[in-house]
Amino acid sequence: MSETTSTIDQAVTTTPVHWDLDYDIHLGETWGRFMQGLREKKILANTGAKSTKVYVPPQAYCEDSFERNDEWVELSGEGDLVVFTVVWQGFRGGPKAPYAIGGIRLDGADTLLMHYIVGLDFSDPAGLRAQLPAGSRVRAVWAEERTGQILDISHFEPAV
Repeated sequence: MSETTSTIDQAVTTTPVHWDLDYDIHLGETWGRFMQGLREKKILANTGAKSTKVYVPPQAYCEDSFERNDEWVELSGEGDLVVFTVVWQGFRGGPKAPYAIGGIRLDGADTLLMHYIVGLDFSDPAGLRAQLPAGSRVRAVWAEERTGQILDISHFEPAV
């Protein structure tokens, strides 16, 4: 076997790639209205005439009736924490770990809004559920500067 053949047999199977992309996403009418509401410190949900659910984040169409959701309602920034998970291992571009992400059923909504949860002591992993059990009341904390993005709600914290 020649030295050239030996080099080819040891082909690299992966290579590091870095993409740093800036791009704009067309939100459409439904998400555009939701994001504009966040900019104004309003959490907007929607429903339709034949819908059995109030959606937040909003959905253009009801998943049960398949009819357009064209009725809008403003929700309070409070609700029940249904579930949360802790991210122990961070990733590039994300928040510093550990942090918690929760599913929140805002008052008046039938669906869950996923967002950051603060107010947990991560030094005792075994005791996390006791700190903020399912059903705990939480409230939205608004970012000082809002730009029409989901992080216009900075996070949710335990409601006192």
